[in-house]
Amino acid sequence: MNKQVIRDFVCSETEPVVQTKQGRLRGYRSNEIYIFRGIRYARADRFQMPRPVEPWEGIVDAQDYGHVCPTDRVETETTGNLAFPKRYWLADENCQTLNIWTKQLNPDAKRPVVVWLHGGGFSAGSCLELECYDGENMCRYGDVVQVSLNHRLNLYGFLDLSDYGEEYAMSGNVGMEDIVAALKWIRDNIAAFGGDPDNVTVFGESGGGGKVRALMQMGSADGLYHRAIVDSGCLPELEISPAEQKEQAKAFAKKAVEAAGGLETLKRMEHGELLKVLKTASGGGFINWEPVPCTGSYIGEWYNAGFRKETLRIPMIVGSVFSELVPRPERINDKNALTQQERYEAVKMAFGEEAAPQIRDEFQKAYPEFNLYYASLIDCMVRPVTSRFCVERAKAGGDTYNFLFAHETNYKGGLLSTHADELSFAFHNVEYVGSQFAGEQTYKLEEEFFSSFMAFARTGDPNNDKISLWKKVEPQEHNCFVFSKAPGNRVAHDEKLMEIVSWNSPYTRPAFYQKKK
Repeated sequence: MNKQVIRDFVCSETEPVVQTKQGRLRGYRSNEIYIFRGIRYARADRFQMPRPVEPWEGIVDAQDYGHVCPTDRVETETTGNLAFPKRYWLADENCQTLNIWTKQLNPDAKRPVVVWLHGGGFSAGSCLELECYDGENMCRYGDVVQVSLNHRLNLYGFLDLSDYGEEYAMSGNVGMEDIVAALKWIRDNIAAFGGDPDNVTVFGESGGGGKVRALMQMGSADGLYHRAIVDSGCLPELEISPAEQKEQAKAFAKKAVEAAGGLETLKRMEHGELLKVLKTASGGGFINWEPVPCTGSYIGEWYNAGFRKETLRIPMIVGSVFSELVPRPERINDKNALTQQERYEAVKMAFGEEAAPQIRDEFQKAYPEFNLYYASLIDCMVRPVTSRFCVERAKAGGDTYNFLFAHETNYKGGLLSTHADELSFAFHNVEYVGSQFAGEQTYKLEEEFFSSFMAFARTGDPNNDKISLWKKVEPQEHNCFVFSKAPGNRVAHDEKLMEIVSWNSPYTRPAFYQKKK
């Protein structure tokens, strides 16, 4: 990442040193921001619940990121780093560490705390994988204490071995319980770093958004956070009960144990051997790691277990971006140079001759500020579910703000935001990602988006002087704030469009049909 010029740097025997409940930590200060990295918040044996860190004597250095969790896939591609600059790090299952950026080491400062939960589903990623996850600018310009963390993923965090003894009763959800342990550490220690333990926002994108939703369905996390942001974290609902999910998870764990030659062997295996076991157990197929319902206090998803009444008092921001996850061919040429007929042809190619006229008309009503070509790239997987989540939560009595992020860049001849593009805006790091640059509009949108998230972290309401009025979702008024070159609150602006697109997309029609039936 293209960091600022260093104007000052401090790391000495006595400064900066912070006293936590467990012992003293030494970080460093750069350009007036105090940074502490790799702070251990818990320890755990394989497949076991996290336990608090034992107190220590002396001062422990906290200047380097801790280990990331090993993943259950092998990274073989080095492409895609222009749009999403990445960092890879040493991996170990003992990865329960967190990082802090703060302006003051003053218990009386009481700044809002923003806790970042990384993407990658429940199987991959880390708190430092994307360079835009760096918390310095969020801390500097948002006047918050920014925290990020690593936790157990994939089989280390979600393999349900509860049939093998009481000590494994929580194994299907220890990855989420790691996050709970981190939130408890924050509650007990963040005041020493200038943060307010009574004003904590949990914020996650993609899989991180799923983690935020899971926390809200867990009684063990109650009282540890006070606001929640789910960004691109709602995926199509599964037609399955929590009890059925639990049984499926246990059945898969049994296959894994058998493939390993027994539980004791599974507990001792190195990561490479574990990957072979998973391949055998899954028949070489995709493993959808996720928290296992009916494990500890986790009751399951909102759509099959209901919203917990204890969390309806938590204000939420829930949103997605324009293109998201649906794959479509991209034309690498100047989209604005295309004729209107060429733009329409792209829509027909994506959705078929019959649906194209309706999609064209509804797209131009919903997004008059954009080139018709972009209708061929519109998300119909995340956006409809996100809207349903917001409306259903509003009906249940929860304060919920919905957004749609759509930034147009010149990258590849013109693109509208795809999955995770908005994160450099949310962290105030857009200047470090060249593919996001589109003139002054880039920085204007960054200020609007960033200021809204920071206002929400302070008060639970995203409204601020950088944007026009952003209204909550109401049962009878489906408000959505569109962050684009024509920003503003819109009401049910794309519901008809989403219905038509969902019915005619080869990627979503089966799921949409099941839901409607």
